[in-house]
Formats: sequence, C-alpha cells, structure tokens
Amino acid sequence: MLGVSIIVPTYNRAQFLGPTLESIGQLRRPDNASVEVLVIDNNCTDDTARVVAAAAESFPLPLRHVIETRQGLCHGRNRGLQEARHDWLVYLDDDIAVNPGWLEGLAESIDRCAADAVVGPVFPKFLDGKPSYLVGEVLDSISSGYSRRGESIQVLPSEVAHELPGCNFAVRREAAQEVGGFDPELDRIGKSLLAGGDFELGMRLVAAGRRTVYHPECRIEHIIIPEKLTKTYLRRRSFGLGMTVRRVSACQLSWGRKIRLALGVCRLGLGAICSHAFRRPATALAWELRMLRAMGYLRG
Repeated sequence: MLGVSIIVPTYNRAQFLGPTLESIGQLRRPDNASVEVLVIDNNCTDDTARVVAAAAESFPLPLRHVIETRQGLCHGRNRGLQEARHDWLVYLDDDIAVNPGWLEGLAESIDRCAADAVVGPVFPKFLDGKPSYLVGEVLDSISSGYSRRGESIQVLPSEVAHELPGCNFAVRREAAQEVGGFDPELDRIGKSLLAGGDFELGMRLVAAGRRTVYHPECRIEHIIIPEKLTKTYLRRRSFGLGMTVRRVSACQLSWGRKIRLALGVCRLGLGAICSHAFRRPATALAWELRMLRAMGYLRG
C-alpha cells in the first residue's frame, strides 16, 4: 500500500497557503493509498494557524499543523521528515497549485521505475504579468528545466538527477534519512545568500546510488510574487546561487583556477556591456546574471 506524507513548510504566507491546501485537497488518490498533509509552521506571525484550522474542518485528508521553532526552510523540511507517518514524503511549497494527478504519477514512478525520488514540471504563475526581460535563460532561472522535459516518464541520468526542485518533489523517507536529511547551513535566513538544501540533498541521494524519476503528471504551478521578479532580486539570487554551488561542491580552487574564473567574469561583464550598448536589455541581463553566478562561485 502506498503511504504518502505531503509536507508544506510555510512562513507568513497565509494568503497563499489557503489556495495551496485547497489544491492539495483535490488530489486523486491511487487505490489503497494512505495520505496525510503536514503544514510545518516556521514561527509564523500571520493568520497561518487560522487558515490551517479553517481548512481542517472539511479537509478530505488528515491535516496536521506542526510548529517548528528553529528558523529556516531546511529545519522545516527536516521537521516534516521527523513527523511523517508514511514511507513517501512529498515536499510542496506554500504557494502552488498541484496537478490533481500528482499522486497517480508518483505511484506509477514507483511501480514502473523503482523510484527513490520523483520530480516533475514547475510552471511559473505571475500575479502581475511577466516583465519583458524575463525570457530565455532568465526565465529558466526562476522556473525548472523539468518544465521542458516532455510527456514521457524518465529515469534521470546522474548529471541532472540531483536537481530536486524544492517546491515540488518526492523522496522515500528511508532514503532521506539514510543520507542525513537537509543541511540547515544552506538556509537563506536574514542576509544570508546561501540556499540549495534541496540541491545538496539530491547530490547525496545520487552519491548513495538512489534513483530519481521524472513524471509529467507530477507538475505544479508556482506563484512568483512581483518582489522576486525585480532585477535587484534576480542579481542577488544569482550571486547566492554561485556561492551555494561552490559550498555544496566543497571545491578548493587553485590560483590558476581562480585566475581563469576571474577572466571569465570579465568576459561575461563585457558581454553585458555590449548587449546594453546594442539596446538588448534582456540579453544584457542574462550575461549579467551569468557573471554574478561566476562571482558568487569565486567568492564561495
């Protein structure tokens, strides 16, 4: 029998949490599946408790409200790992709309491919329209490469299998426990630019020989708030992503490598300047974000 614990960490997002829970409540359950939902409240000071209590009155699945006082997304995810009563953990963000067939896709991934982790497409949903510069690789940076992976079930190769989109993935509980759960050092708290606890967990799963499966039915729409679409935010995020990749790879750079990276930063900066000069702002931003990722990696 398939047992699933759906884990939704949240911090002061009550206005989005209600619709997210409504979406989860509409999931179709495979035959004989047992499903629970855990909202992990990470010190919320808004109406989160009221939203969960109101949903619980008529929710079609067991719904628990769990308080995690240690601040940070990885702490919230680890609390879900600790509290879960079932063998499969589905991690969803608090501002998503989930495809009703998500759990059916999970069940098929397990039955057909012996999955240890399951991922699916993430499609951005813009509240106030999409800025003109949000195209190509800039748009990809806030979405997921899995959104273009097609309509077939796929066992992912190790080169990409570690890329768990934190807003939308499932993992066997014993596999997550075996590799030690999520690393709280990779939480974006306060002024910290680090993130990527999901990415780093995926790396450890791959190293342990675990299998990640892509299923097109395991898809969501993910709300992107306007504050996360500004160029300032995208620049800060890109720099932090570079720092995160360097941190999780534990790479020690030789002086020769540092010099090559610095030259690469200069080349990327020149690309941004030239694109601005030719009045191609979207292309210029793409060059700039690449440059900032390289700078973040160099900074480490």
